[in-house]
Amino acid sequence: MKRMAYVPLALLFLLLLPGLSAAQDVQSSIDQGIKHSQAGRYDQALQAFDQALKLKPNDPAIITYKATVYYAKGNNAQAVQLCEQALKLNPNFARAYYQRGMIYDKQEKFDQALADLKKAKSLGYGIDSDFIALMERKASERK
Repeated sequence: MKRMAYVPLALLFLLLLPGLSAAQDVQSSIDQGIKHSQAGRYDQALQAFDQALKLKPNDPAIITYKATVYYAKGNNAQAVQLCEQALKLNPNFARAYYQRGMIYDKQEKFDQALADLKKAKSLGYGIDSDFIALMERKASERK
């Protein structure tokens, strides 16, 4: 009779197993993408993030990782587009504001950069106040 008590637990485990495996695959792809990106292997990083997006297509974090890679490759237009896609999915995703702000800074669009960086900070993203002050100076010098 005690064996029968374990049957529902075993069935539950079997039902949850595919979901656990998919989550591990997503994280593995993300980890590979980060590793490739840090090593400057941007095309491989994009492939890894694309693989993760196949399993979790509406994840703003993965989309923002891709934006970071495009930024590193110098493709700012694609990077901004991806940040905006991430923000449509989650308007409070601070890292996407931060990343887009960094792109705008590089493009010398300091007002836009400042707005995004302030928004990221207001959402809890760790941005040093001195960096915000630097961006404020850059924006005011443009006026």
